[in-house]
Amino acid sequence: MAVRDQLLLATAELMRRRGVAGTAVSEILAQSGVARRSIYLNFPEGKPELVAEATRASGEVLTDALEAILATDDPIAAFITMWTDMLTATDFDAGCPVVAAALAGADAPKASGQAGEIFAQWRNRIRDKLTEQGIDPAIAESLAVTILSAVEGAVVIAQAQRSTRPVEEVGARLAELVALHLPAGPDPSAP
Repeated sequence: MAVRDQLLLATAELMRRRGVAGTAVSEILAQSGVARRSIYLNFPEGKPELVAEATRASGEVLTDALEAILATDDPIAAFITMWTDMLTATDFDAGCPVVAAALAGADAPKASGQAGEIFAQWRNRIRDKLTEQGIDPAIAESLAVTILSAVEGAVVIAQAQRSTRPVEEVGARLAELVALHLPAGPDPSAP
């Protein structure tokens, strides 16, 4: 793996576990196993640039995962399963690196801006899937925001409570909410 990729991977993993402010350059170096000068050779602006690039790269990986989830028969269930599996696999220690970037603020303003763009991409993909299922486009837009916000918020609460219950409950309510807006199928009692 290239040095740049090692740095991006280590940074994203630390962001997931500690947030941007809690991710020190010394920890990135220890996790990646590369020399200090490698950061400045690959990211001349230092940690802020590295965090922004790690956010972009994480966003691409997670967008691919979202695409796979949206291709399933039950995207909400698949989304919830992905998060419950990830939370339990990391003993509730790792969340979403894009959320960490969004919360970075002044520590990494470019990363925070990129997080906003990534969330908009995810919202659009969810909206498009809902529209494909026959939901009115304006309602699909609102539902996409609701789904994304509810799941990401539930992940944060699940980490704090060290329980998958918030994610599971949000998933159940979101499935009910989406079902309310799906077009009705043919009436089986109609002649």
